Amino acid sequence: MAEQAGSADTLERRGRVYFAVACAVMTAMAATAALQVMLLLFRVGDHAGMLDGGFAFIVTRDAGDAVPAGFVTISRYAIWQSTLAAALLILRLIPGLVILASLVGLFRLYARRMIFTAVNGMLMRRIAWALIAYAIVPLVTHAVLYAAGMSPVAVKLEWRQLDAAVLGMLLFAFVNVIAFGAEIERDRAGFF
Repeated sequence: MAEQAGSADTLERRGRVYFAVACAVMTAMAATAALQVMLLLFRVGDHAGMLDGGFAFIVTRDAGDAVPAGFVTISRYAIWQSTLAAALLILRLIPGLVILASLVGLFRLYARRMIFTAVNGMLMRRIAWALIAYAIVPLVTHAVLYAAGMSPVAVKLEWRQLDAAVLGMLLFAFVNVIAFGAEIERDRAGFF
């Protein structure tokens, strides 16, 4: 019994730490995403543009440094194109933000010693769907950028898209196993 209490205390402590880290990462990612979108919307060509068919941002640059080869500043595009690029970037960022927000929720539950709950399963399924969206959304955005004359490629596949799709499917399987375990635990608790 004391061992279970110690494990629960450890889970609660770790849950609080993970929660704090996830909140910090979520805040940093949201701030970075907002900055990137604003750079595109306000057409800040010194720092935002397109490179190799995708979004590109130059963080720092000395006065004499040239932009990377193939970098097209966002200010060279029409206003409707830069607005479209900002909207597509938002679409690309949403799955990552959903994953982080769901992790914040999961870690909050762990900090409260709540593991096998319906909310836990819902958050994990949300993460799985967001991972699959993370794999699919770039296909859509590249095709739209190509149709808008902003990208030389209509389809651009990256390993991280495949990784995200596989991880999403594995997470769905894991959620089903956890739900089965929770049902067994409920049955066992009701039996005694």
